[in-house]
This record gives sequence, C-alpha cells and structure tokens, in this order.
Amino acid sequence: ESTSNEGVEEERGTGGQPLHEEGNKKQDYKRVEDSKDHEEPQHEEATAPIPCTEISSDFNSKVVVSTGIVENMAYAGLVYYEEKRAEDLVTFAAAKDLNALLEFIDMRHSQAEVGQNILFRFKNYDGYIELKFDAPQKKPCTGWSIEPHMDSCKFLRCDVDKFGEANYPLPSTCLISVYGSPGAVPSLHYSIPLDGVADPKTLFIHRSLRTTPLLTRNRTTSSFSNVVHESTSVSSSRGASPSATVDVNKVKKVIDDVLVSHYAALNSLKTSLSDLASQLYAAHLISDEVRETRSMEKFITEFKASLSFKRKLPKMEEHCQKFLSSFIAVRGSYADAAIALGEDWIEAIRNELGLDFNIDIDA
Repeated sequence: ESTSNEGVEEERGTGGQPLHEEGNKKQDYKRVEDSKDHEEPQHEEATAPIPCTEISSDFNSKVVVSTGIVENMAYAGLVYYEEKRAEDLVTFAAAKDLNALLEFIDMRHSQAEVGQNILFRFKNYDGYIELKFDAPQKKPCTGWSIEPHMDSCKFLRCDVDKFGEANYPLPSTCLISVYGSPGAVPSLHYSIPLDGVADPKTLFIHRSLRTTPLLTRNRTTSSFSNVVHESTSVSSSRGASPSATVDVNKVKKVIDDVLVSHYAALNSLKTSLSDLASQLYAAHLISDEVRETRSMEKFITEFKASLSFKRKLPKMEEHCQKFLSSFIAVRGSYADAAIALGEDWIEAIRNELGLDFNIDIDA
C-alpha cells in the first residue's frame, strides 16, 4: 500500500517536488494576480504614452499632431479684385475649403475678378499666417501705392477654421487698396510672401495701369464711378468738374441730415445685426468693442464719428461707400436700405451743393 501511495504522490508532483511546494507556488501566483487586479485601475487612470516627440502643454494638440491628421491639413487662399473708382480693391481670403470660398465670392462679390489661388499648411498647430508687405521686390513698382487696410494682415488658424459656422458667415480676409498714379510703370507685379506656412508661399498682385482717362470712361459706363477731387466746380451740364473748392463741412452736414432721416428705418432692422457687425468690422468701420454690441445705433454713431475726421471729399466718398457696401453684403432688407440711403445721399448733395457724390449703390 505504501508503494502505491508514493506512486500517486510522484505523479501529482512536478519535477519530483513535494506537493506542498506546488501549492505554495499556486498561492504565490494567485497573490500576484490579485495584486495586478488591485493595481489595474491606476493604469486606467494614467495617461497613455503619446508617440510624438513634440513637447506641448495641451494633450489634445499632442494627440492630433501625433496622428498627423490636422497638422498636415491643407488650407486654401484666394485673391480677388474689385474696381472701386480710381483704385482696385484686392482681397486675400483664406479658408479650409476652396469651393466654399468660391461660392462665397460668387454670392457676395459676383462682379469680382478671381485671381491667384494657393494651397498652404500652417507651420504650427496653433499658429497663424501673415502677409508680409515689406519684402524686396524683383520688379519695379514705381508710382504704385499698395496699402493694406490692416496694420497686420495676420490670420489665426482658429479663426480660419470657423468660417461656415453659424456665427461666422465670412471668411478671414485682408483688404488691400492698389492705386497706380499717372506716370507709374505700366504694370504691377507685386510679391507678398506668407509667413507662418510650412512651405514657402508667395502671393502676387498683378494690375495694369489704366490708360483711359477715368472721367471720360465713366461717362459711358456708370454715373456713380467718376472721381471728384476736393477741388471741383459745377459744370454747365450736370455735377462737378475739376477746378474750384468744395466745402467738405457742408457735404458732411448733408450726409448727416440724410442719415438722420433714415434713422428710424435703419433701426428697424433687427434680424441680421451680427452679420452687419462682421461686415462693418471687416471694412474697419467699427472697433471690436462696438461689434460686440450688435447695436445699429452704435454702428451709426461710430460711422458719424469717423466721418467727422475726413478732410477730403474722396475720403468721405470712400467712407460712405464702405458703410453702404457692408449693408449690401448682408443682402435682403439691409441691401435695400443701403440703396435707398445711397440714392438720397447722391440726390441731396447734387441738389444742395451741385456736386456728384461718387458712390456705387449697385447691389
């Protein structure tokens, strides 16, 4: 019987080890497993390692950069041109989708001439791009004036991304006035490098000097486009022709009087004040603080305050044009209000002062 029991004991052993040692091993293994189960919640709470060598304080940005999904996203930039009396208004717009940009231009700026388009990538995930107007030029630009409407044409990536959202109907833009004086080189090919992009990109403004006298040309095209300088006199036919002096203070008074007569109608527009605020802000007619008020009264007050500092008739015309164009861009009843206000400005200044007030009120 003892031999039979020893055989059973050997078969149950491992490597000839006693049964109590095997039992100890199983108990030790169980304690290890229990220990792992106890520590597992700590592993769930710990941040998983991110396969990215960049150092960032923002977890989400590190994850996005490590995957390469957003970091390498291509953005679209587009240049388009619009004639504004004696000068060209050049606009650079940026968005995530080129088709969305083209649709916006087709709807809001149907008469614009579409120029260069580029694809670019932001150098940094939370970075920006900036148009550099002080770069050395390879081609002569004598006699040409290139003036951005902003001190710094900088596009934050987060702002560019918002175009198309409910409260952001307008793309990020930079407006540039381009004017060729008499005697300027016949054509302009002005380079504007982009700073903050992953690969070098350069925009080019290409314009040709207008050879046809502006006044003669506009007599056959548009009665609202001929330029009247601050020195003018009344011609024998109608309106003004260059030679005598205009009292700009009288012009300001007429503008203000007409605006007062439209005050109630303008204040009745309530539904798209945020869109109007964005347009006025983009045209540099109101400050960021006034934009946030979304108040027609504040918009008009700011417009009149700026007008009071204009000393030359062309500057006053430009100021009023931007104001009307902002309304027209919102469309609907805002466009109708702008057309009515513009028509009354033109008629009142012509009747009371014998001058042509050169603004374009075509919607």
